[in-house]
Amino acid sequence: MYKKLIFPAFCLLLATACQTNTNNGNTTPPATTDTTQAAPDAADLIPSGDLGYELKVVDGSLVSPRIELSGEIAGVPLKINYGSPAVKGRTIFGDLIPYEQVWRTGANEATRITFANDVMVGTEGQKLAAGTYSLFTLPAAKDKWTVIFNTVADQWGAYDYDEAADAVRVSGNSMPAPEKAERMHFAIDDSSIKISWDDLIISFPVTAASK
Repeated sequence: MYKKLIFPAFCLLLATACQTNTNNGNTTPPATTDTTQAAPDAADLIPSGDLGYELKVVDGSLVSPRIELSGEIAGVPLKINYGSPAVKGRTIFGDLIPYEQVWRTGANEATRITFANDVMVGTEGQKLAAGTYSLFTLPAAKDKWTVIFNTVADQWGAYDYDEAADAVRVSGNSMPAPEKAERMHFAIDDSSIKISWDDLIISFPVTAASK
């Protein structure tokens, strides 16, 4: 009777050990990719006040909710679809967002930007044809940014980013934020598009292309 009890107990211990070893092999996903944490309250997702453009939550079930900005810049209809990550007490620039690496400029799927008409972007005045692009950024340092418009609009993060598919690269302006932003958001400010997160604002000008 004693031997009959020992064998099932041994099998149970062995199965538990195997399961534990499998779980220990898991790796932590990148910080700008959602995990199983609880989604934030809807009231905390959108900045308040008269913004001069529309921000709406298109998927609030994610830890970094999917937001869509709709508006006009230089008379050109514009949409920006992006994941909105939070700081959560982390060091953002130079740590969570490493320097000298292409960033999806948000969370989860790459940010998508759509211009209804041709535009000129950046202080360099590069022409960008009407259409939808993925928008990446490349920080060389906290005060030195490159903004990238890539022709592969639908991609996950920057894992499959291909420089050969870039449409335009321009310099981004950066400045300290007047107050810290817990969540990353895009904004239209007169003739510039701004990206605000933590203690930094990155921006680039946009004008309508001459016909």
